[in-house]
Amino acid sequence: MVASSVDPWSGGWWSAARPPSSCPTAGRDARGLESLLPPGDVDACIHAGWYADTRDYLVNVAENRQSLMDSLDLVEILGVRGCKSLVVAGTSAEYASSDRALSEDAQIAPWSVYGAAKASLHQLLRSSLVPTGMVVSWARIFNVTGPGEDPNRLLPQVARSVLAGREIPLTAGTQVRDFLHVDDVADGLVQALYAAQPGAYNVSSGWGARLSQVLTELARALGDPALLKFGERRRGEHDPDRVVGSNAALSGLGWCPRYDLTQTLNSVADYWRAAALARADHEMRERPTSGRPRPAGGTKRPARR
Repeated sequence: MVASSVDPWSGGWWSAARPPSSCPTAGRDARGLESLLPPGDVDACIHAGWYADTRDYLVNVAENRQSLMDSLDLVEILGVRGCKSLVVAGTSAEYASSDRALSEDAQIAPWSVYGAAKASLHQLLRSSLVPTGMVVSWARIFNVTGPGEDPNRLLPQVARSVLAGREIPLTAGTQVRDFLHVDDVADGLVQALYAAQPGAYNVSSGWGARLSQVLTELARALGDPALLKFGERRRGEHDPDRVVGSNAALSGLGWCPRYDLTQTLNSVADYWRAAALARADHEMRERPTSGRPRPAGGTKRPARR
């Protein structure tokens, strides 16, 4: 039996990649984790669960520590259940900043607590801690987007603002990022699972694009790109100029992205456009009707004499 691990989610991820049942990991003991797995043996597992509230997941020490401990408990439980293949979702935040495409052997030097906790888990899963017979693959995920993304993340915020006709202040948008459709990410994790080959894999498109280009293309698909006010916000202290990954290792397993950047952004636009229409329709249905209420049973005609 193949099991997906519970995902609270990693960054408020989204329905397309979230397992059927999910709940927060904080404060969960090993018994609680075990109850979330299917009964009987577990042949393989994709573990993508981690604390990632968009407001503080990069720096929240307590929650990242809890996610790390929960992950170690999960590995122990999977070992008892006979799991032979485990894929764990890492992050591009483990890498040191670089002006080149990041390969899997690039320097690991995370700034954030989130990246450091993930990197720590990877190191532990390369040690004698791993149960005998279990093959562990480490999948470092880059910038993911697509239908169902947490509305508080960058692309959904931009999409919702444009649809509402609101201006949105942004940095200059010179940062280069590597965006990948959520379905391609899911496919990559599954490909690594069935390959069952130890090692690290970047789950990335392999191509970088400036944020200004990405956000302008998204805004143009939804309305007026002039609503994007580039240069009105300061960049964060730890906001790398470039984060792009080489996907050669994962491609070597037979994986290939199905969506290019334009298709990915169109899927984001379609999702939030549909969400806005559904919300407007719901509000219209909930709005009280004007005039006197109709009597129950409808209006009766007067009887003929």
